[in-house]
Amino acid sequence: MARKKIDETIRQKVINAEASGLSMRKIAKEYGVSLSSVSRIVKEEGVPKAQQEVIPEKDRAARKKRIVELEKRIAELEKKIFEIEASKR
Repeated sequence: MARKKIDETIRQKVINAEASGLSMRKIAKEYGVSLSSVSRIVKEEGVPKAQQEVIPEKDRAARKKRIVELEKRIAELEKKIFEIEASKR
């Protein structure tokens, strides 16, 4: 079954709405197109996300440090779980 051709003005509105940060669901509802159509249009156009922002280097370093700390904590907790399970046997 062939899909209905989406008008170029609707395509532009979808692209602009997505670029401004509106969710794909809301865009689909507002312009009367399917969610998959909105997704396809956005994918075809390669629209950058409005929410994507450049993270300053100092914040990136702090985030990486925090991730390492959390990974260590997870490893400690997994070890503790393993020890508890082993002691039950």
